[in-house]
Order: sequence, then structure tokens, then C-alpha cells
Amino acid sequence: MLCEVPLTKEQQDFAAEHHGLVYKFLNDNHLPENEFYDVVIFPYLKAVQDYCNSASAQKYSFSTIAIRQMKFRLYDYFRTQARRKRNTEVISIHLGLYSDGVPLEEVLPGQDRLMQEFEMQQMLHDLASHISEQQMKIVRMKGYGYGIKEISSHEKIPMKRIQELLEEVHTVFLRLCRE
Repeated sequence: MLCEVPLTKEQQDFAAEHHGLVYKFLNDNHLPENEFYDVVIFPYLKAVQDYCNSASAQKYSFSTIAIRQMKFRLYDYFRTQARRKRNTEVISIHLGLYSDGVPLEEVLPGQDRLMQEFEMQQMLHDLASHISEQQMKIVRMKGYGYGIKEISSHEKIPMKRIQELLEEVHTVFLRLCRE
């Protein structure tokens, strides 16, 4: 919002002198101060900077520039709040999906690290029976955190070929997951 440039002493004095304009704007628009002060104060301070630094802006009254800046920011704020991602329905795992249903926390399995490791080993075992030894070695190295460049130099295979082999493995893995 506000530039990284701090207000000068003159701008600070000017902002303090006209600060009542912020409260007037909030009251005129029936906006609670405790909720919307932070929304409009930064455009107000930006208006102070613009007004003090621009001779062309000074041909208008400061209140016109400040109110315009605050209105634009308020519009952006309401538009952001109205976005679908901010208004999605929240489902609690402590409640059932239906009024007479079992809570989700009782239906969802708990995180069991040992079981996850076992499932991963089973998936790798199934994968190993469908891909080459070379591909399996690359998968294991990737699982240990090696990058493609490191695998390429270790296995003495071009990086492009490593990527191709991993793409083939990915295709096989997705097919196995669908089965």
C-alpha cells in the first residue's frame, strides 16, 4: 500500500492536521472504526504523500484526493472479501455431515507413521515389478533427496534421459494407482 518512503516531517504534520478526515470518511460511510480504520489509513497516508509531492495534485482540495484514495481502497477491500475463496463453506471434523451422522473425526483414519511407511514400501514393491532396475534405482535416489543433476552425474546418464525415465515411472505409477 504505502510506499517504503517514510513521511517527511512536513507530511507528518499535514497528515496529523487533516487526520479528522479519516474519521469523517468512516462515519459518512457508516463503517465501524475498529474494523475499517486499518483499511483506509494507508491510502490516506498515500494521499498525503501524493498531495505534498505533486504540484498538479495541489490544484484540487486535499479532501478530494484523500477521499478518492480511501474509496478505491475500500472498494478493493470489499471486492477481495467477496471472492469465492473467502466465502467457502467450512466443515468441521468434529461434526457430522448430517445432523444424525457420525463426526468426521471418528470416520477419518488417524495418521499412523508406521502404516504410512508400510504402504509406501508396498507401493514401491508394486512399482518395482513394472519398471526397469535402472528406473527403480533413479526412483530410490530421488526418494533420498538427490536432484536430477546429481542422479545424472552419479549414474552417468544425461539429465534429459533421467527426466524421460522419471516421466515413464510416473505414468506407470498413475496406472497402478487406478487399478
